Amino acid sequence: MKLSFSLLAGIVLSSCGMLFAEDVTRFRGENSQGKYNESGLLDSWPEDGLTPKWVNSELSEGWSSVIKVKDRLYVTCVDSNDAKKESVVCMDLNGKTLWQQPIGNVWSGSSYPIPRATPNYVVGDTPANDKILALSGNGELYCITAADGKPIWHKDVAKIYETTMSRWGMAECVVVKDDLVFVTVCGKKALVVALKVADGSEVWKTEPLDDIVAYVSPTLCETSQGWRRLIVVTENCVSMIDVDQGRLLWSSNFQQDSGGKIARVEWSNCNPPLVKGNQFFVTQGYEQGGVMYEILPDGISVEKRWSSKVLDAHHDGVVEIDGRIYGSNWLSNETGKWCCLDWETGKTIYDEPWGNLGKGITITADGKLYLYEEKRGTLALAKPGDHLDVVSSFRMEFGTKEHWTHPVISDGVLYVRRGNSLVAFDIAKK
Repeated sequence: MKLSFSLLAGIVLSSCGMLFAEDVTRFRGENSQGKYNESGLLDSWPEDGLTPKWVNSELSEGWSSVIKVKDRLYVTCVDSNDAKKESVVCMDLNGKTLWQQPIGNVWSGSSYPIPRATPNYVVGDTPANDKILALSGNGELYCITAADGKPIWHKDVAKIYETTMSRWGMAECVVVKDDLVFVTVCGKKALVVALKVADGSEVWKTEPLDDIVAYVSPTLCETSQGWRRLIVVTENCVSMIDVDQGRLLWSSNFQQDSGGKIARVEWSNCNPPLVKGNQFFVTQGYEQGGVMYEILPDGISVEKRWSSKVLDAHHDGVVEIDGRIYGSNWLSNETGKWCCLDWETGKTIYDEPWGNLGKGITITADGKLYLYEEKRGTLALAKPGDHLDVVSSFRMEFGTKEHWTHPVISDGVLYVRRGNSLVAFDIAKK
């Protein structure tokens, strides 16, 4: 695999410690953008598909993505000893399970009570101080040691801030910045809270917003004027938070902005906003569409740039490559097309079916698109461009239940989870 300069240097220095450039510390990579800093990846795959490096089929159920830091992998699962509990599971790079640590109760609602929140890795001032933050379906935030999973602190944020739960519970990958962890509690006492990573104590909380919690992982936006903002999506609203002062600066009803159909009391809002400069793109399924917003120079005001009814991603994520947005849309819970929009104008570049397959997940690395279709579990390598251009594909045969977990690429390896199985595929050029 060809390594970038940063990888040749070996490390990226941060104020908190050292982080290897290929490491993946949170859901969908850096700032949850679905973009992985890789190069030298295969331009095509064998006709009969990729052969796994290894398969771990002994995990308990879950939809959490994997995160990978140094020589360790982490996911959340149903606890193997207590089906009413969630656990963080740690593995080595050969897929061998090293330990599991319970982190609270599985979602107690009737709809899909299986762990889905991806943990977040926090780099400390020394490796011994590295931590894992994980949010349970019932809203219990746990901080444990990355080395061996020993509990450091936990806080029932849903209970404390009186979260208004959706039918699917809580499932965001919390955001960490400057020794603070930001959590969308969406309760009667606050919309977002900032807690100290060290001990979980509250630093600030915003005013509440009359809405229902979604499971969108928030994204950070640092504008050209130097403003630091957190973009948060709840069941009906898009909001912007001043992360330095803990103020709710702006909020808008997404369905009104998008002109989408309001056909349900609740829908599944899951997609992290895409961020580029002062602009951010938000999309929701169920014919809600997508909206491009822009933070104005005053750092307080936001205006709508454009909207599109074509790209209404369900829970599959979207990515930006060279000024274009790629993803799949929602036609039903089983079907959808694959789309591309122009970032600046919202113009539809394409809106095409993938044969008789359904909608699915989109990520990117090395200038390529990686698709994971959820109807039959088809994995594909595709080229960005003016049309859906699938180069290679094969079915993911391992695992149980739905093909809903977002794949991850790190250090030339494609990690794909499905229920009780995690599979590693080598996609680096030799």
